[in-house]
Amino acid sequence: MREKYFIKQLATFLLPLLIPIIILGSLSTFSTQRDIKRDINQNSSFLLLQSQTQLEMILNELDTLYLALYDNADIFNELSAVLKNPYYTYESSASNRIISSFLNAFTSSKAYIQSFYLYVDNPYNRFLSSVDGLVTLDSFFDTGWYKPFMNYDGPPAKWTTARQIRFYSFETQPTSVVTFYNVLEPRRIAIILNIRAKYLENLLDHITTYPGQQLFVLNEQNEMIFSNSRKEPLRAEDIGAIARSPQAFFDMDMPQGKVNVTKVESERYKWKYVSMIPHSELYRTPTRILGYTLIFVAIAVLCGFVLTYYLIRRNYKQLKMIRTLIKSADDSRMPLKPPGKVKDEYSSIIHGMITHFIEHRYIRTQLLEKKYRLQVMELLALQSQINPHFLYNTLHSVYWEAVAFTGKPNKVSEMVEDLSDLLSYSFSNPTETVTWEEELANTLSYINIQRKRYKDKFAIILEYDEEIATLYTIKLVLQPFIENSIYHGIKEKAGQGLIKVKINRKDERLSVVVIDNGVGIGPEAMREIEQRLRSDEERTEHVGLYNTHKRLKLTYDNGYSLRIRSKPGLGTVVSLTLPALRNRN
Repeated sequence: MREKYFIKQLATFLLPLLIPIIILGSLSTFSTQRDIKRDINQNSSFLLLQSQTQLEMILNELDTLYLALYDNADIFNELSAVLKNPYYTYESSASNRIISSFLNAFTSSKAYIQSFYLYVDNPYNRFLSSVDGLVTLDSFFDTGWYKPFMNYDGPPAKWTTARQIRFYSFETQPTSVVTFYNVLEPRRIAIILNIRAKYLENLLDHITTYPGQQLFVLNEQNEMIFSNSRKEPLRAEDIGAIARSPQAFFDMDMPQGKVNVTKVESERYKWKYVSMIPHSELYRTPTRILGYTLIFVAIAVLCGFVLTYYLIRRNYKQLKMIRTLIKSADDSRMPLKPPGKVKDEYSSIIHGMITHFIEHRYIRTQLLEKKYRLQVMELLALQSQINPHFLYNTLHSVYWEAVAFTGKPNKVSEMVEDLSDLLSYSFSNPTETVTWEEELANTLSYINIQRKRYKDKFAIILEYDEEIATLYTIKLVLQPFIENSIYHGIKEKAGQGLIKVKINRKDERLSVVVIDNGVGIGPEAMREIEQRLRSDEERTEHVGLYNTHKRLKLTYDNGYSLRIRSKPGLGTVVSLTLPALRNRN
C-alpha cells in the first residue's frame, strides 16, 4: 500500500519534470548534430576543393615543363642532341648550361619541387636532372623512376606514385616524394617531376580546421600520396572502400571508431581528395549537450526523488493521522487535541475534523448525561412509588395492632422500630448501592412487621453463603418479591405458609430465588404478568414486581434476567440472575 502510493506519487511529480527536459535535450542534440554535420560537409568540401585547386596548380607545372622542354622543338632537339652525342662539344656544352640554368631557376623558385628529370632515348642511358645536370643512370642515386617508365608500353600517359629517394650516400633518411610521370613516348621520352610530399602535407595540415581531421589524396590507382597525418595508417580495405563509394558524404566504421567522410574527385587527374573527421570530434558539442542533459536529468531525478520522498512522507503521515483520527473518533477514551498551528491544508483539515469530533463528542456526552439523568429520575420515580405503597400498608397494620393491643407496647414498639429502619433504609439516598448484608437486614425488618401483621401466618427461610453478604446490590431488591408472596400467595392460602429466599453465587453471577407455597398463579394470570413485564405499562396491581423489574433492567441491562414459575395450589418460584458486584460502583 505504502510502496504503491510512493510510486504513484513519484511518477506524478517526476514525469512532468523529466519529459520537457528529455524532449528539449533530444531536440537540441538532434538539431545540433544535423547542423554540425551539414556545416562540416560544407567546410570539408570547401577545403578539399581548395586543396584540389592548389595541387592541380602544381601539376600544371608539368605542362610548363612540357611546353618548355618538349613542345619547343629547338630546345628539345638541342637536349636530344646533348643526350645522344657521345662527346661534349662547345656547342653542346653551351646548350646544356643554358638549359640547366633555366631548369635550376625553375626548381629554385618552386619550393615544393624537389627535382625533375628529362629522359630521351639514348644509347648511353643519359638523362637531364635538375640536381646534377647531365647524368647517367649508373652514376645517379635516384633511378627508381626508370623501371616503371620502361615497363610502361601503352599510349602517352600521366600517372603518379609515391616514392622514397636518396640523392647522396650520406643521407640517412630518405626523402618522401611524389613522382609525376609524363610519358610522351613510351620507353623513349618522359618528363619526371618529383614533388616534396612534406611540403604539401604541411599545406594540408595547415588548412585543417577540426581536431583529428585527416586530409589525404588518392591517386588514380587509389594509393595515398599525400596525407596531413600519418600517425595511424589507414588499412588498404578502408582506402578501397572510400575510393569505391559513389557518395560525396558518408559515415564509415573504422578501427578507431566511426568517422565522417567527405570526398571530392578530380576530373582531370582522377585524384580523390578525402577529408575524414572522427565522430568523437565532430559531435563533441552535441555529445557535451547530451552529457549535460543527462546530468540535468540525473539531478532532476535526484532532487525530484528527495522532494517527492519528503512530500509523500509528510502527506502519508498526515493521511495516516487523519485515518487514525477517523478510527478513534468513536473512542471516547482517546484524547483529541487539535494542531497548535495551521500550517498547510492537512493541518487545516485535521483541525476542522478534530473540532468537529470534539463538538460531536461533547454533544454525545450531553445526550448520554441527559439520558442518565432521565434514568435516575425514572428510578427515583419508581422507587417513590414503592415506598408510599408499603408505608400505607404498614401504617395500616400498626393502626390495627395499636387498637387491638392498647397498653401493650411490646409489639407496637417492635413494629415501629422495624418501620423506622425501613423508612430510614428506603429514603436515604435511594440510588446508592448497598451490601447484601444491608439488603437482607432491611428485608428481615420488613418480614418481622409482616409476620406480626399476619400473626405468624408464614415462616421465612433465608439461605445464602457468608461471602454473599459482602457483595453489592441496589436497594429494595427482595422486599417487593416477598411482599408479592405474602399478598398474592400466603395471604389467600389456608393454613401456614412458607417463604424461602435462596441466594447462590456462580462465578460472576448471583442466583436469587424466592419460593413460596402460596395459592400460586393461574396460566391466564401468568400470561398477563409476563406480557406486562415485557411492556412498559406501569399502572397495575403488582406495582412492586413491575417497578423492581424495571429498576433492575435499567441498572444491569443484559446482566439481569427474571423468570417466574407457578402452579396453582402449589406455589410460585421467582428466579433472578444478577451480577456479583464486588465494588460499590
